[in-house]
Amino acid sequence: MRRKYFLLIIFLTAAVSLGSAPAAQAQDAPKWEIFGGYTYMRSNIVVSGTAFNMNGGSGSVAYNLSNWFGLVGDVGVTHQGTVAAQPFSLTVTTYEFGPRVSWRNHSHLTPYVQVLFGGGHASGTLYTSSLGTGLAPLGANNDFNFSAGGGVDWKINHGFSVRLAQVEYLHTQFLNAVNNSQGNFRLSTGVVFSFGNR
Repeated sequence: MRRKYFLLIIFLTAAVSLGSAPAAQAQDAPKWEIFGGYTYMRSNIVVSGTAFNMNGGSGSVAYNLSNWFGLVGDVGVTHQGTVAAQPFSLTVTTYEFGPRVSWRNHSHLTPYVQVLFGGGHASGTLYTSSLGTGLAPLGANNDFNFSAGGGVDWKINHGFSVRLAQVEYLHTQFLNAVNNSQGNFRLSTGVVFSFGNR
């Protein structure tokens, strides 16, 4: 648990450092940024702790309060039909909100860091079946989760960018009959549409 909070502190420190960049080097930020794309997640949610791959999509809306600071709302859905090579399915939905700090200079690349907090929902036969143990199913459940990470956008023109990568650590607390705590790796890529000027 200490390692998770240590990672959170690192990302918050990076956010403050980026936020203190000289305004003279900044370029104008769009007022709104809307992202949509593909999401890969390396998940660690099952009881055994066995990691497995999940695929899906995510979308976010960012409102930039300044050239370097914005607020983000993010929704993602990932799915796996055969969890850990077993005939069980799992669908994970996350919905989060939090701050983002961006470094905008005169290049086409815009790196950023963010820390998001929110909830999640886990469903599928992994939770609705007894997993062959004879025990009662855990049942689809909701949790508190947070993510910390960052990414890089490649600006094509004023209204359109490509999100080359967004890499995040995602902490979830879904029921798993052991410690109800999981650490997951999440990677997203896609397109960003920008509107308005600060």
